Amino acid sequence: MKSKKIISEKNEQPNPLPTPSNEETKDQLAGWQQEIVALAEARLSIDGEQDVVNQMHRRAIGLCRIVNDLSLANPISEISLEGLGHVMQTIEESVQIAKWITDGRPREPRWD
Repeated sequence: MKSKKIISEKNEQPNPLPTPSNEETKDQLAGWQQEIVALAEARLSIDGEQDVVNQMHRRAIGLCRIVNDLSLANPISEISLEGLGHVMQTIEESVQIAKWITDGRPREPRWD
């Protein structure tokens, strides 16, 4: 025989835990995530969301083309791997900014 729960007439729910503020959640982000959020917010303070996303995509695509041209035109020994690493970090930054904006500006520490 199954027992049934007795539900009060008011159907009261217990008080939920308080949700952390944006600043508290922002502090839980990793350093690189905080940097992406700060860069995105700075860009959004100047341009609209659609413009920023388009700029970040154009920037990433342009940098990818430069890396591709360099790698096809020059032997590996002439390309600085450290320089290539910096370019790739810049590309990732642009893509992460666009992703953060289009994902609804998440503040939780678990991003891809």
